Amino acid sequence: MALALCRRPALRLLHRLLAGGRPVPVQEARHAGLSFHKELHRGLRSSIYLRMVHEEHSYADPGHQDSYSSSNSDQSAEKGEGFESEDQLRHQLLSAALKFVPKFGWTVEAIAEGAKVLDLSPAVTGMFSHGSGDLVLHFITQCNNQLSQMLAEHRSLVEQGQEEVKKTEVFVRDAVEARLRMIIPYIYNWPQAMSILLMPENVADSLRSLTEMVDEIWYYAGDKSTDFNWYTKRAILTGIYSTTELVLVQDSSPDYENTWTFLHHRVSDVVSMAHSAQQAQLTGKAVCQGLLGAAVTVKNLAGIAKNR
Repeated sequence: MALALCRRPALRLLHRLLAGGRPVPVQEARHAGLSFHKELHRGLRSSIYLRMVHEEHSYADPGHQDSYSSSNSDQSAEKGEGFESEDQLRHQLLSAALKFVPKFGWTVEAIAEGAKVLDLSPAVTGMFSHGSGDLVLHFITQCNNQLSQMLAEHRSLVEQGQEEVKKTEVFVRDAVEARLRMIIPYIYNWPQAMSILLMPENVADSLRSLTEMVDEIWYYAGDKSTDFNWYTKRAILTGIYSTTELVLVQDSSPDYENTWTFLHHRVSDVVSMAHSAQQAQLTGKAVCQGLLGAAVTVKNLAGIAKNR
């Protein structure tokens, strides 16, 4: 029970560390706890500062706020029957827009087509301040919720004796593969989605979704660590997911076999990660490789999206 209560605060700290953009140096990681928490606080300060700058920039343009409020008022009148709240309208509209992504990409045009399906004016797209970013983040949230449901159902079946307990390595690998397979229907347009997530207004929500998804996988895998390994495992799996995602969008092998082989090897590395103090240096190095792997993904992605 105590572990469950600690998950969310610790996860927020991990997210802020990643959002700070500064991976844990190997030599500092060797000293484990104290040095790691110093890095955590530095990342936290950076994350808070960036968020404050972003919010100040948003409020500095009253004309934009007035325009958005006016647009919101107009769209509220268009809701009509069938929508109990604006959140429900947003959800159904973005869900309807997903089937137009293969044709229009992750764009406002796709949202406008979704509006037509719901008999709404295309002008309703003005309710999405981040435009295409809102569409991508909606899809990611939808996929993460679906994954969480799958993992919870598996645990329930195991507890009822209807399924066998998977080894941690197999469980983590299957969970990551299941999550990545959800983007295959949009694989051609996915580099565009990844580049949209790198935009300043979307980065915070993107990182939060990623770290929460990784935490869910470890939680249902039965991870009960409460020390340095809690952060280590999640940081590494974050890097593994990001690099495997990049491999996936470039993979032309049948059923993306090369991607799953790559994933298998990387997950084997993280699950077999040593817990002993004698191998703390390797653990610290693995953290850096995981975070730097995500950074390399970001750098290479820009070239892929540009050439598409």
